[in-house]
Amino acid sequence: MSDKASPTRPTHCIDCAKPMESPICCTHCGSLNPVPLVSINYFEFFDIKPGYDINQDELHKKYLCLSRTTHPDMAGRDSDEMRNRALMLNAELNRAYETLKDPIERAEYLLALAGGPTPSDDKSVPGDLLGEIMMIREEIEEAKSTNKTPMLETLKNQICQKERTVREQIAVLARSLDKNDPTNKKAMRKQLNAIKYWNNLLEQLPTG
Repeated sequence: MSDKASPTRPTHCIDCAKPMESPICCTHCGSLNPVPLVSINYFEFFDIKPGYDINQDELHKKYLCLSRTTHPDMAGRDSDEMRNRALMLNAELNRAYETLKDPIERAEYLLALAGGPTPSDDKSVPGDLLGEIMMIREEIEEAKSTNKTPMLETLKNQICQKERTVREQIAVLARSLDKNDPTNKKAMRKQLNAIKYWNNLLEQLPTG
């Protein structure tokens, strides 16, 4: 995984010649740059170094600025062609922001950038996770059928703790992706698969 900008990324605006803060548009003059989106990763959208630990305030501030610049009502006033490009850029900008602001989605994206296995490539999970999930699911069903609210609360606390532990493991693994270790990538894939099971269990519990 490299933090270098794509060779197709413009460094200066093609219209006003000022330095580019993002390869998708110029925040100085509002010009939309005709750079193929496939050549730009989500971190480059916001001029942020690729990595698990990012400044959320900085990300949000840059997102708001770019969102205003690429909004179809602002950038697409001159022609239908420009409006269509603005719509495409704005939609992709939103996807980039939603991906990077969420720690798990960000880790998933970093794994993809590093060439790691996708969920469809590798569905494996750590050790005895599936057996543990099955047992807790049965306990949830039993507590629901007998209206044991205290038991449901206890189970919820247990699941939340398990989910937090997996999040912490994902964070540690994500910070080591630069080492380009296949074992690390596989371990991260397992933890990313695992957290989905814990989140699915949480969805089965009553809120509030």
